[in-house]
Amino acid sequence: MAALTAETKAIVKSTAPILKQKGNEVTDRMYQIMFESYPEIKPLFANAPNNQNEILARSIIAYSENVDNLPALEGALDKIAQHHIHTNVKPEHYPIVASSLLQALRDVLGEETITIEITNAWTEAYWFLANLLIDREKALYAKN
Repeated sequence: MAALTAETKAIVKSTAPILKQKGNEVTDRMYQIMFESYPEIKPLFANAPNNQNEILARSIIAYSENVDNLPALEGALDKIAQHHIHTNVKPEHYPIVASSLLQALRDVLGEETITIEITNAWTEAYWFLANLLIDREKALYAKN
């Protein structure tokens, strides 16, 4: 898996302040998009905590702030992978989340804020993180 470019890291990191302000709105919108467009995924969230959107918002913010220092996120990544195993998240679910998240960013923050460059950087960063999680989850599934 190729490393993120310095440019991508800088662009993603530059979005952290706006995500701190609007993160919950973004994740609320993301779940709305996801459940409307992909109702078959809703059962994966049957036992999700009531503040799942806030948990995801905090995770997105932490990633944007630490995209250039991923070792700072190791504990969180392990916890996320464990949770994904517990809730039966599979690699085929990641594209659904990606499209829903990117659309939510555009819907909430506007296309004047979420430019093509930012969309491309977040797409690259999302898939980098998704692949890290997928690899961890495969190892956990294999153990179980």
